[in-house]
Amino acid sequence: MTARPRLKAPQRERASPAPAGDIFQQESVTQTMERPRIQAEIRPELTKSAKNALRAAGIVPAAVYGSKLEGSLLIQLKLADLTRAVKEGGENVIIDLEIQGNGSKSLPVMVHQVQRDPRTRRILHVDLRAISLDEKITTTVPIHLEGEPVGVKQGGILDQLHSEISITALPQHVPSHITLDVSGMRVGDVIRMGDIRVENAEVVGQADDAVVMVRQPHVGHVEEAAPVAVAEESAEEESAEEQSEAEQSEES
Repeated sequence: MTARPRLKAPQRERASPAPAGDIFQQESVTQTMERPRIQAEIRPELTKSAKNALRAAGIVPAAVYGSKLEGSLLIQLKLADLTRAVKEGGENVIIDLEIQGNGSKSLPVMVHQVQRDPRTRRILHVDLRAISLDEKITTTVPIHLEGEPVGVKQGGILDQLHSEISITALPQHVPSHITLDVSGMRVGDVIRMGDIRVENAEVVGQADDAVVMVRQPHVGHVEEAAPVAVAEESAEEESAEEQSEAEQSEES
């Protein structure tokens, strides 16, 4: 489902009236697709070499945490299945995890943390969070910007101060991302946390915290060039005076 609710106009740094209507619109893409199902197996504590052998075979070690679980549940699953689910449903996709030996029941989970190799970026380990579909959770949602601001076309600079925001909602109401249409923003416009509305969710954070702004470019380098020019002019004047004095001395 794609929703485009009307939002209040972003605040301005300068003292000028906001234009009529909304300056930007928000689009939140919720999870309407059928939940992906991934099969997993219980695993014991593994040595480093055993984990490497699993990864070489396309299997990733994982752990499941949750308030309704006693401690953590150590599992292993196919990396291709997990990658496909996240690619299709986004970082906040709800996955029905079928654990071998757990009968026909599946456990709804969300990706909580991914550990990667710092050099190769290969996935080393995944933490999954067991959730309840009737209990709200707090998670982060990526922010995507859409359009080129009017202020940028006029010479301003677009600054995105937050690439994601935190929201509280039922798991099925967590959007894969939030898109802000910034094409109507002018120089001095600021979109703050309090300007953003997400359907069926509550934005967590300081209401006056800036998320996106269009600002004037810095002009300090132009002002710094002036003293250099003055110094060059003074040097030329001194050189001309010395040459004039030398010529007068020769004539006398």
